[in-house]
Amino acid sequence: MNILSLPTVKYVFVAAVRDRLILSLLAIVAVGTALSVFLGSAAFVEQNAFVLVFSSGALRILSVLGLVLFCVFFIRRSFDNKDVDYLLSRPVSRVSFIVSHSAALSLIAIVVAVFCSAAVFLTAPQNIGEGHFLWALSLMFELIIMVNAALFFSMVLPSASTSAMVVLGLYVLSRIIGILLGIVSSGLIATPMMKGAAFVMKFVSLIIPRLDLFAQTSWLLYGPDKVTILFILAQGIIFSALLVTAALVDLVRRQF
Repeated sequence: MNILSLPTVKYVFVAAVRDRLILSLLAIVAVGTALSVFLGSAAFVEQNAFVLVFSSGALRILSVLGLVLFCVFFIRRSFDNKDVDYLLSRPVSRVSFIVSHSAALSLIAIVVAVFCSAAVFLTAPQNIGEGHFLWALSLMFELIIMVNAALFFSMVLPSASTSAMVVLGLYVLSRIIGILLGIVSSGLIATPMMKGAAFVMKFVSLIIPRLDLFAQTSWLLYGPDKVTILFILAQGIIFSALLVTAALVDLVRRQF
């Protein structure tokens, strides 16, 4: 049994081309970069730093939004149009179906990350350093985690809009979990109810990716901090594998 089905991977890429995903994201990258350069030019000092801050932050958020919305609506449309039933009636196992979709969506995420990183690099090519490449690597794994999260929730939840809101909610929580943990460790929480909430926050931080430590703008300006490549690889591989496994378990147990 082949775990990876190349025709299924091709099917996902064709859907991305048909929906003009790549062209739309390229247009967003171009517009976002141009707008960042324009806003950065208004600064009196450190114009390159302002451009890097604006472009990296905007492209990071826009790429996540674009990929999540595409993944969610693509999967739900495949269920509504009975494309999933047709693919599973072919010599494609359910394991191969999930793994192939995850691989295809992850490759699309890598392509988008490359374009976004190239755009950020080109805004200030004279300042490229080790922090830039760590930022690009972490952005790539961040997008991979999010497309696999979109794959899982769109397989489990019956509504595309609900799936999109849940995935984006997970993304926001993953981005602010560091702030929440900082409040918990500050010692300002005294009431029993707040202590219970603090315990919940600590538990949640163990089961969601720490995307607040990914693609930090400070790396572009001052170089890498305490976050290592090993940490980024571990987070990306572990959470992507967990999400793919959860989607696989749901599909295997589902009765069509």
